[in-house]
Amino acid sequence: MLSIVSRGGTVISAWCIVVMCMTVISGSLVFGNGDPSTFTAESTSVASTGGGTVRIMMDSPSDVQGFVVSMSHDPMMITLTGIDISGTDTETANAEFVVPTVYSNGGTLGVVLDFNAPYDGQVIPQGTGIHGANYNYSCNNPVLYFEGDPVPPSETSDLTFVDNLFGNPLLENVSVSAGMSVWPSLFDGTFTCEPVAIPSEDTVLSMETEFDGSQGNYAYHGQTGSLCFYYADQDDNIQGMTMTVCTDCDLTIGSEWDWAGSIVEEIGVEYLAVQVDDSDTDGDGCELVIAILLDALPPFEGQTLPQTADLNEGRLLIGCLSVTVDDTAECDTDQEINWCNNINGTGSVNLYNNVVIDFQSIQIYERIDTSVFVVPEEVFQRGDCNSDNQVDLADAASILANQFGSYDIECADACDANDDGLLNMADSVYLLNYLFKFGNVPPAPGPDDDGADPTSDTLPVCDSDDTNCG
Repeated sequence: MLSIVSRGGTVISAWCIVVMCMTVISGSLVFGNGDPSTFTAESTSVASTGGGTVRIMMDSPSDVQGFVVSMSHDPMMITLTGIDISGTDTETANAEFVVPTVYSNGGTLGVVLDFNAPYDGQVIPQGTGIHGANYNYSCNNPVLYFEGDPVPPSETSDLTFVDNLFGNPLLENVSVSAGMSVWPSLFDGTFTCEPVAIPSEDTVLSMETEFDGSQGNYAYHGQTGSLCFYYADQDDNIQGMTMTVCTDCDLTIGSEWDWAGSIVEEIGVEYLAVQVDDSDTDGDGCELVIAILLDALPPFEGQTLPQTADLNEGRLLIGCLSVTVDDTAECDTDQEINWCNNINGTGSVNLYNNVVIDFQSIQIYERIDTSVFVVPEEVFQRGDCNSDNQVDLADAASILANQFGSYDIECADACDANDDGLLNMADSVYLLNYLFKFGNVPPAPGPDDDGADPTSDTLPVCDSDDTNCG
Protein backbone atom coordinates (compact mmCIF):
# COMPACT_ATOMS: atom_id res chain seq x y z
CA MET A 1 0.00 0.00 0.00
CA LEU A 2 1.54 3.34 -1.10
CA SER A 3 1.31 6.11 1.53
CA ILE A 4 1.87 9.87 1.63
CA VAL A 5 2.37 11.72 4.93
CA SER A 6 1.08 15.28 5.19
CA ARG A 7 3.29 17.99 6.64
CA GLY A 8 1.20 17.69 9.82
CA GLY A 9 2.32 14.09 10.23
CA THR A 10 -0.67 12.07 9.04
CA VAL A 11 -0.40 9.39 6.37
CA ILE A 12 -2.56 9.74 3.27
CA SER A 13 -3.31 7.10 0.65
CA ALA A 14 -1.60 8.23 -2.59
CA TRP A 15 -4.39 7.19 -4.87
CA CYS A 16 -6.91 8.85 -2.55
CA ILE A 17 -5.00 12.12 -3.01
CA VAL A 18 -5.32 11.71 -6.75
CA VAL A 19 -9.08 11.26 -6.57
CA MET A 20 -9.29 13.97 -3.90
CA CYS A 21 -10.60 11.75 -1.07
CA MET A 22 -7.56 12.23 1.24
CA THR A 23 -8.16 9.20 3.53
CA VAL A 24 -6.43 9.93 6.83
CA ILE A 25 -4.31 7.20 8.40
CA SER A 26 -2.00 7.50 11.42
CA GLY A 27 1.77 7.11 11.77
CA SER A 28 4.62 7.08 9.20
CA LEU A 29 8.10 8.39 8.59
CA VAL A 30 8.95 11.56 6.68
CA PHE A 31 12.30 12.09 4.91
CA GLY A 32 14.60 14.50 6.74
CA ASN A 33 15.21 18.14 5.85
CA GLY A 34 18.47 17.21 4.12
CA ASP A 35 16.69 15.29 1.37
CA PRO A 36 17.72 16.76 -2.02
CA SER A 37 14.30 16.24 -3.68
CA THR A 38 13.18 19.31 -5.68
CA PHE A 39 10.33 20.58 -7.85
CA THR A 40 11.29 23.31 -10.34
CA ALA A 41 9.05 25.30 -12.70
CA GLU A 42 11.19 26.12 -15.72
CA SER A 43 10.85 29.80 -16.59
CA THR A 44 9.57 30.22 -20.13
CA SER A 45 9.26 33.12 -22.58
CA VAL A 46 6.91 33.13 -25.58
CA ALA A 47 5.51 35.59 -28.11
CA SER A 48 2.65 37.52 -26.53
CA THR A 49 0.37 36.53 -29.41
CA GLY A 50 0.54 32.87 -28.50
CA GLY A 51 1.35 30.47 -25.70
CA GLY A 52 3.80 27.87 -24.52
CA THR A 53 4.66 25.11 -22.10
CA VAL A 54 6.33 25.25 -18.69
CA ARG A 55 8.07 22.01 -17.78
CA ILE A 56 7.88 20.80 -14.19
CA MET A 57 11.28 19.30 -13.43
CA MET A 58 12.12 17.04 -10.47
CA ASP A 59 15.18 15.80 -8.67
CA SER A 60 14.72 12.69 -6.54
CA PRO A 61 17.30 10.44 -4.76
CA SER A 62 14.76 7.61 -4.82
CA ASP A 63 12.39 6.11 -7.34
CA VAL A 64 9.19 8.17 -7.57
CA GLN A 65 5.91 6.31 -7.11
CA GLY A 66 3.62 9.32 -7.37
CA PHE A 67 3.45 13.07 -6.89
CA VAL A 68 1.17 16.09 -6.58
CA VAL A 69 1.99 19.48 -8.12
CA SER A 70 0.01 22.59 -7.16
CA MET A 71 0.96 25.90 -8.80
CA SER A 72 -0.63 29.36 -9.18
CA HIS A 73 -0.31 32.13 -11.80
CA ASP A 74 -1.54 35.67 -12.50
CA PRO A 75 -4.88 35.29 -14.34
CA MET A 76 -4.73 38.89 -15.58
CA MET A 77 -1.67 38.10 -17.69
CA ILE A 78 -1.90 34.43 -18.66
CA THR A 79 -4.41 31.58 -18.87
CA LEU A 80 -3.69 27.98 -17.93
CA THR A 81 -5.01 26.08 -20.94
CA GLY A 82 -4.17 22.58 -19.72
CA ILE A 83 -1.88 20.26 -17.79
CA ASP A 84 -0.50 17.04 -19.29
CA ILE A 85 2.36 14.51 -19.19
CA SER A 86 2.99 14.36 -22.95
CA GLY A 87 6.66 13.69 -23.69
CA THR A 88 7.57 13.45 -19.99
CA ASP A 89 9.38 10.84 -17.93
CA THR A 90 6.03 10.32 -16.24
CA GLU A 91 4.54 9.24 -19.56
CA THR A 92 7.55 7.02 -20.30
CA ALA A 93 7.04 5.26 -16.96
CA ASN A 94 3.44 4.46 -17.99
CA ALA A 95 1.67 6.29 -15.17
CA GLU A 96 -1.67 4.61 -14.68
CA PHE A 97 -3.61 7.43 -13.05
CA VAL A 98 -3.24 11.10 -13.95
CA VAL A 99 -5.66 13.78 -12.68
CA PRO A 100 -5.12 17.38 -13.90
CA THR A 101 -7.40 20.15 -12.57
CA VAL A 102 -7.38 23.66 -13.99
CA TYR A 103 -8.49 26.76 -12.06
CA SER A 104 -8.68 30.38 -13.15
CA ASN A 105 -5.54 31.25 -11.20
CA GLY A 106 -3.70 27.95 -11.08
CA GLY A 107 -3.82 24.20 -11.43
CA THR A 108 -3.02 20.87 -9.82
CA LEU A 109 -1.79 17.53 -11.09
CA GLY A 110 -2.00 14.25 -9.18
CA VAL A 111 -0.12 11.18 -10.46
CA VAL A 112 0.10 7.57 -9.28
CA LEU A 113 2.43 5.40 -11.33
CA ASP A 114 1.12 1.95 -10.30
CA PHE A 115 -2.61 2.42 -9.82
CA ASN A 116 -4.17 -0.64 -11.44
CA ALA A 117 -3.85 -4.39 -10.89
CA PRO A 118 -1.66 -6.43 -11.17
CA TYR A 119 0.44 -3.68 -9.44
CA ASP A 120 3.68 -4.24 -11.30
CA GLY A 121 5.54 -1.55 -9.41
CA GLN A 122 5.94 1.14 -12.08
CA VAL A 123 8.08 4.05 -10.91
CA ILE A 124 9.96 7.01 -12.32
CA PRO A 125 13.62 6.10 -11.78
CA GLN A 126 15.57 8.23 -9.33
CA GLY A 127 17.77 10.94 -10.75
CA THR A 128 18.06 14.63 -11.52
CA GLY A 129 16.35 16.60 -14.28
CA ILE A 130 13.28 14.35 -14.26
CA HIS A 131 10.62 15.80 -16.58
CA GLY A 132 7.48 15.30 -14.52
CA ALA A 133 4.70 17.34 -16.16
CA ASN A 134 3.71 20.17 -18.51
CA TYR A 135 1.74 23.27 -17.57
CA ASN A 136 0.45 24.93 -20.75
CA TYR A 137 -0.31 28.68 -20.80
CA SER A 138 -1.48 31.31 -23.27
CA CYS A 139 -0.89 35.07 -23.10
CA ASN A 140 -3.96 37.19 -22.42
CA ASN A 141 -2.67 40.52 -23.75
CA PRO A 142 -0.85 40.63 -27.10
CA VAL A 143 1.92 43.24 -26.89
CA LEU A 144 2.54 44.59 -30.41
CA TYR A 145 4.80 47.28 -31.80
CA PHE A 146 5.97 48.43 -35.20
CA GLU A 147 9.48 47.57 -36.29
CA GLY A 148 11.73 50.52 -35.60
CA ASP A 149 9.60 51.83 -32.73
CA PRO A 150 10.71 51.49 -29.08
CA VAL A 151 10.11 47.99 -27.77
CA PRO A 152 7.39 47.96 -25.09
CA PRO A 153 7.94 46.01 -21.85
CA SER A 154 7.16 42.33 -21.58
CA GLU A 155 4.40 40.99 -19.34
CA THR A 156 5.53 38.38 -16.80
CA SER A 157 3.49 36.20 -14.49
CA ASP A 158 5.03 34.49 -11.48
CA LEU A 159 4.50 30.72 -11.35
CA THR A 160 4.36 29.85 -7.67
CA PHE A 161 4.17 26.45 -6.03
CA VAL A 162 1.40 26.75 -3.44
CA ASP A 163 0.21 24.47 -0.68
CA ASN A 164 -3.34 24.30 0.67
CA LEU A 165 -4.82 26.66 -1.94
CA PHE A 166 -6.43 24.36 -4.52
CA GLY A 167 -8.48 21.17 -4.28
CA ASN A 168 -11.09 19.72 -1.95
CA PRO A 169 -9.57 18.73 0.37
CA LEU A 170 -6.67 21.16 -0.12
CA LEU A 171 -3.55 19.78 -1.74
CA GLU A 172 0.18 20.16 -1.06
CA ASN A 173 3.19 19.75 -3.35
CA VAL A 174 4.53 16.30 -2.51
CA SER A 175 6.19 13.26 -4.07
CA VAL A 176 6.13 9.63 -2.92
CA SER A 177 9.19 7.39 -2.68
CA ALA A 178 9.41 3.97 -0.95
CA GLY A 179 5.83 4.44 0.20
CA MET A 180 6.71 7.62 2.07
CA SER A 181 5.82 11.28 1.58
CA VAL A 182 8.62 13.59 0.52
CA TRP A 183 8.23 17.36 0.55
CA PRO A 184 10.67 18.65 -2.01
CA SER A 185 12.34 22.02 -2.09
CA LEU A 186 10.22 24.24 -4.38
CA PHE A 187 11.74 26.55 -6.99
CA ASP A 188 9.20 28.88 -8.56
CA GLY A 189 9.37 30.08 -12.15
CA THR A 190 7.94 32.73 -14.47
CA PHE A 191 5.99 32.82 -17.72
CA THR A 192 6.87 35.84 -19.85
CA CYS A 193 4.87 37.19 -22.78
CA GLU A 194 7.29 38.98 -25.09
CA PRO A 195 6.42 41.91 -27.40
CA VAL A 196 5.87 41.02 -31.04
CA ALA A 197 7.29 43.22 -33.79
CA ILE A 198 4.86 44.03 -36.57
CA PRO A 199 6.40 44.76 -39.96
CA SER A 200 5.95 48.45 -40.58
CA GLU A 201 3.20 48.44 -43.21
CA ASP A 202 3.00 51.72 -45.11
CA THR A 203 -0.65 51.38 -46.12
CA VAL A 204 -2.68 54.46 -45.22
CA LEU A 205 -6.48 54.67 -45.40
CA SER A 206 -8.13 58.03 -44.85
CA MET A 207 -11.59 59.56 -44.85
CA GLU A 208 -12.57 63.13 -45.72
CA THR A 209 -15.83 65.03 -46.01
CA GLU A 210 -16.68 67.40 -48.85
CA PHE A 211 -19.55 69.91 -48.93
CA ASP A 212 -20.67 72.25 -51.73
CA GLY A 213 -18.20 70.64 -54.11
CA SER A 214 -15.15 71.73 -52.15
CA GLN A 215 -13.08 69.79 -49.68
CA GLY A 216 -13.83 70.70 -46.09
CA ASN A 217 -15.66 69.49 -43.02
CA TYR A 218 -17.85 72.53 -42.26
CA ALA A 219 -21.57 72.06 -42.83
CA TYR A 220 -25.00 73.38 -41.84
CA HIS A 221 -28.03 71.53 -40.61
CA GLY A 222 -29.65 69.70 -43.51
CA GLN A 223 -26.62 70.08 -45.76
CA THR A 224 -25.59 67.01 -47.75
CA GLY A 225 -22.05 66.33 -48.86
CA SER A 226 -19.75 63.39 -49.53
CA LEU A 227 -17.82 61.10 -47.24
CA CYS A 228 -14.89 59.94 -49.38
CA PHE A 229 -12.34 57.17 -48.81
CA TYR A 230 -8.72 57.24 -50.00
CA TYR A 231 -5.72 54.92 -49.85
CA ALA A 232 -1.98 55.17 -50.32
CA ASP A 233 0.63 52.40 -50.46
CA GLN A 234 4.01 52.78 -52.08
CA ASP A 235 5.09 49.15 -52.26
CA ASP A 236 2.03 46.87 -52.18
CA ASN A 237 -0.86 46.01 -54.47
CA ILE A 238 -4.09 45.81 -52.49
CA GLN A 239 -6.50 43.01 -53.42
CA GLY A 240 -9.38 44.20 -51.24
CA MET A 241 -10.31 45.71 -47.93
CA THR A 242 -12.86 45.80 -45.15
CA MET A 243 -13.55 49.29 -43.84
CA THR A 244 -15.39 49.51 -40.52
CA VAL A 245 -16.39 52.94 -39.27
CA CYS A 246 -18.28 54.38 -36.30
CA THR A 247 -20.28 57.54 -37.03
CA ASP A 248 -22.06 60.13 -34.94
CA CYS A 249 -25.77 59.36 -35.01
CA ASP A 250 -26.57 63.00 -35.83
CA LEU A 251 -25.17 62.29 -39.29
CA THR A 252 -27.10 60.30 -41.88
CA ILE A 253 -24.86 58.21 -44.15
CA GLY A 254 -26.20 57.10 -47.52
CA SER A 255 -25.86 53.51 -48.71
CA GLU A 256 -25.29 54.19 -52.43
CA TRP A 257 -21.59 53.85 -53.20
CA ASP A 258 -20.23 56.33 -55.74
CA TRP A 259 -17.18 55.17 -57.73
CA ALA A 260 -17.09 58.26 -59.98
CA GLY A 261 -13.55 59.46 -60.61
CA SER A 262 -11.99 56.75 -58.46
CA ILE A 263 -9.15 54.37 -59.25
CA VAL A 264 -11.57 51.53 -58.42
CA GLU A 265 -13.92 52.66 -61.20
CA GLU A 266 -10.97 52.55 -63.59
CA ILE A 267 -9.82 49.07 -62.58
CA GLY A 268 -13.22 47.55 -61.88
CA VAL A 269 -14.43 45.78 -58.78
CA GLU A 270 -16.19 42.43 -58.59
CA TYR A 271 -17.53 42.47 -55.05
CA LEU A 272 -18.96 45.36 -53.02
CA ALA A 273 -20.99 45.27 -49.81
CA VAL A 274 -22.19 48.33 -47.91
CA GLN A 275 -23.96 48.17 -44.54
CA VAL A 276 -25.24 51.36 -42.91
CA ASP A 277 -26.51 51.06 -39.35
CA ASP A 278 -27.97 54.50 -38.57
CA SER A 279 -30.01 53.40 -35.54
CA ASP A 280 -29.05 54.84 -32.18
CA THR A 281 -31.50 52.56 -30.36
CA ASP A 282 -29.92 49.15 -31.01
CA GLY A 283 -27.30 49.46 -28.28
CA ASP A 284 -24.21 49.62 -30.50
CA GLY A 285 -24.30 53.12 -31.95
CA CYS A 286 -24.22 54.07 -35.62
CA GLU A 287 -21.91 52.03 -37.83
CA LEU A 288 -20.73 51.69 -41.39
CA VAL A 289 -19.22 48.56 -42.99
CA ILE A 290 -17.78 48.49 -46.51
CA ALA A 291 -16.21 45.40 -48.10
CA ILE A 292 -14.41 45.57 -51.44
CA LEU A 293 -12.78 42.67 -53.29
CA LEU A 294 -11.44 43.46 -56.72
CA ASP A 295 -10.98 39.95 -58.10
CA ALA A 296 -13.91 37.86 -56.86
CA LEU A 297 -15.22 36.20 -60.04
CA PRO A 298 -13.81 33.95 -62.80
CA PRO A 299 -11.55 34.09 -64.71
CA PHE A 300 -9.65 35.48 -61.63
CA GLU A 301 -7.33 37.81 -63.48
CA GLY A 302 -5.69 39.24 -60.38
CA GLN A 303 -7.03 42.79 -60.35
CA THR A 304 -5.51 44.90 -57.55
CA LEU A 305 -5.30 48.51 -56.50
CA PRO A 306 -1.95 49.80 -57.77
CA GLN A 307 0.89 51.17 -55.71
CA THR A 308 0.84 54.93 -55.21
CA ALA A 309 3.66 57.35 -55.84
CA ASP A 310 3.43 59.01 -52.44
CA LEU A 311 1.68 58.48 -49.12
CA ASN A 312 0.20 61.98 -49.11
CA GLU A 313 -0.02 63.75 -52.45
CA GLY A 314 -0.11 60.42 -54.27
CA ARG A 315 -3.17 59.00 -52.54
CA LEU A 316 -5.99 57.64 -54.70
CA LEU A 317 -9.77 57.84 -54.33
CA ILE A 318 -11.59 54.60 -53.51
CA GLY A 319 -15.15 55.97 -53.55
CA CYS A 320 -17.72 58.04 -51.67
CA LEU A 321 -20.99 57.89 -49.79
CA SER A 322 -23.35 60.77 -49.10
CA VAL A 323 -23.43 62.34 -45.63
CA THR A 324 -26.16 64.66 -44.36
CA VAL A 325 -26.10 66.74 -41.19
CA ASP A 326 -29.29 66.08 -39.20
CA ASP A 327 -31.21 68.93 -37.60
CA THR A 328 -30.45 67.29 -34.23
CA ALA A 329 -26.69 67.83 -34.60
CA GLU A 330 -25.20 70.16 -32.01
CA CYS A 331 -23.77 73.32 -33.51
CA ASP A 332 -20.14 74.42 -33.12
CA THR A 333 -19.30 70.78 -32.46
CA ASP A 334 -17.44 68.05 -34.36
CA GLN A 335 -19.63 65.12 -35.36
CA GLU A 336 -17.09 62.29 -35.36
CA ILE A 337 -16.49 59.74 -38.11
CA ASN A 338 -13.87 57.29 -36.84
CA TRP A 339 -12.31 54.02 -37.91
CA CYS A 340 -13.25 51.38 -35.37
CA ASN A 341 -13.02 47.60 -35.00
CA ASN A 342 -15.30 44.79 -33.83
CA ILE A 343 -18.59 46.21 -35.06
CA ASN A 344 -21.46 44.26 -36.62
CA GLY A 345 -23.11 46.85 -38.90
CA THR A 346 -26.64 45.63 -39.62
CA GLY A 347 -25.68 41.98 -39.11
CA SER A 348 -24.40 39.78 -36.29
CA VAL A 349 -20.77 39.14 -37.35
CA ASN A 350 -18.20 41.38 -35.68
CA LEU A 351 -15.95 42.85 -38.36
CA TYR A 352 -12.72 44.86 -38.28
CA ASN A 353 -10.54 46.96 -40.54
CA ASN A 354 -8.15 45.05 -42.75
CA VAL A 355 -6.54 45.21 -46.17
CA VAL A 356 -5.71 42.12 -48.22
CA ILE A 357 -2.14 42.04 -49.56
CA ASP A 358 -0.69 38.86 -51.06
CA PHE A 359 -3.74 36.98 -49.74
CA GLN A 360 -2.87 37.99 -46.17
CA SER A 361 -5.08 40.00 -43.80
CA ILE A 362 -3.16 43.11 -42.76
CA GLN A 363 -4.72 44.83 -39.76
CA ILE A 364 -1.95 47.09 -38.50
CA TYR A 365 -1.67 50.21 -40.65
CA GLU A 366 -2.37 53.92 -40.42
CA ARG A 367 -5.97 55.09 -40.55
CA ILE A 368 -6.96 58.75 -40.53
CA ASP A 369 -10.32 59.76 -39.05
CA THR A 370 -12.51 62.67 -40.05
CA SER A 371 -15.47 64.67 -38.71
CA VAL A 372 -18.10 67.20 -39.68
CA PHE A 373 -18.04 70.52 -37.84
CA VAL A 374 -21.58 71.85 -37.64
CA VAL A 375 -21.71 75.62 -38.04
CA PRO A 376 -24.66 77.96 -37.55
CA GLU A 377 -26.46 79.04 -40.70
CA GLU A 378 -28.37 82.30 -40.92
CA VAL A 379 -32.11 81.82 -41.26
CA PHE A 380 -34.75 84.37 -42.20
CA GLN A 381 -38.31 84.93 -43.41
CA ARG A 382 -38.44 85.96 -47.05
CA GLY A 383 -39.82 89.54 -47.07
CA ASP A 384 -38.97 90.37 -43.44
CA CYS A 385 -36.71 93.24 -44.40
CA ASN A 386 -36.87 95.05 -41.03
CA SER A 387 -36.08 91.79 -39.12
CA ASP A 388 -39.03 91.98 -36.73
CA ASN A 389 -40.09 88.37 -37.43
CA GLN A 390 -43.21 89.31 -39.38
CA VAL A 391 -43.91 90.23 -43.00
CA ASP A 392 -46.19 93.24 -43.54
CA LEU A 393 -46.40 96.74 -45.00
CA ALA A 394 -43.48 97.96 -42.88
CA ASP A 395 -41.18 95.62 -44.78
CA ALA A 396 -42.15 97.11 -48.15
CA ALA A 397 -41.33 100.53 -46.69
CA SER A 398 -37.99 99.18 -45.35
CA ILE A 399 -37.03 97.88 -48.81
CA LEU A 400 -37.64 101.34 -50.32
CA ALA A 401 -35.86 103.09 -47.44
CA ASN A 402 -32.82 100.88 -47.97
CA GLN A 403 -32.78 101.49 -51.71
CA PHE A 404 -33.38 105.23 -51.68
CA GLY A 405 -32.44 106.30 -48.18
CA SER A 406 -30.03 105.31 -45.44
CA TYR A 407 -32.02 102.57 -43.70
CA ASP A 408 -29.69 99.77 -42.54
CA ILE A 409 -30.79 96.17 -42.95
CA GLU A 410 -29.51 93.04 -41.18
CA CYS A 411 -30.34 90.43 -43.83
CA ALA A 412 -30.21 91.22 -47.54
CA ASP A 413 -31.72 87.85 -48.45
CA ALA A 414 -34.81 88.67 -46.38
CA CYS A 415 -35.25 91.94 -48.35
CA ASP A 416 -34.86 90.05 -51.67
CA ALA A 417 -38.59 89.31 -51.75
CA ASN A 418 -38.62 87.90 -55.29
CA ASP A 419 -35.36 85.90 -54.77
CA ASP A 420 -33.68 87.17 -57.94
CA GLY A 421 -30.40 87.86 -56.15
CA LEU A 422 -30.87 91.65 -56.45
CA LEU A 423 -32.10 94.37 -54.12
CA ASN A 424 -34.25 96.94 -55.94
CA MET A 425 -37.75 98.43 -56.22
CA ALA A 426 -39.03 95.19 -57.72
CA ASP A 427 -38.81 93.55 -54.29
CA SER A 428 -41.12 96.17 -52.75
CA VAL A 429 -43.63 95.78 -55.61
CA TYR A 430 -43.48 91.96 -55.31
CA LEU A 431 -44.16 92.16 -51.58
CA LEU A 432 -47.05 94.64 -51.93
CA ASN A 433 -48.65 92.40 -54.57
CA TYR A 434 -48.35 89.43 -52.21
CA LEU A 435 -49.83 91.32 -49.28
CA PHE A 436 -52.70 93.19 -51.00
CA LYS A 437 -53.17 91.94 -54.59
CA PHE A 438 -53.18 88.13 -54.08
CA GLY A 439 -49.77 87.93 -55.72
CA ASN A 440 -47.27 85.10 -55.56
CA VAL A 441 -45.99 84.00 -52.18
CA PRO A 442 -42.32 84.99 -51.64
CA PRO A 443 -40.03 82.01 -52.48
CA ALA A 444 -38.55 79.67 -49.87
CA PRO A 445 -38.04 79.90 -47.04
CA GLY A 446 -41.23 81.96 -47.40
CA PRO A 447 -42.76 84.68 -45.26
CA ASP A 448 -44.02 82.51 -42.41
CA ASP A 449 -41.19 80.24 -41.26
CA ASP A 450 -37.50 80.81 -40.61
CA GLY A 451 -35.21 78.94 -42.95
CA ALA A 452 -31.93 79.04 -44.83
CA ASP A 453 -31.63 80.45 -48.34
CA PRO A 454 -31.92 77.48 -50.74
CA THR A 455 -30.55 79.48 -53.69
CA SER A 456 -27.06 80.80 -54.26
CA ASP A 457 -26.49 84.49 -54.88
CA THR A 458 -23.94 87.23 -54.32
CA LEU A 459 -25.87 89.14 -51.67
CA PRO A 460 -24.09 89.83 -48.39
CA VAL A 461 -24.37 87.17 -45.71
CA CYS A 462 -27.04 87.93 -43.15
CA ASP A 463 -25.76 89.61 -40.00
CA SER A 464 -28.49 88.80 -37.51
CA ASP A 465 -28.90 86.67 -34.41
CA ASP A 466 -31.24 84.25 -36.19
CA THR A 467 -29.51 80.94 -36.99
CA ASN A 468 -30.59 77.35 -37.39
CA CYS A 469 -28.75 76.60 -34.14
CA GLY A 470 -31.21 78.54 -32.00
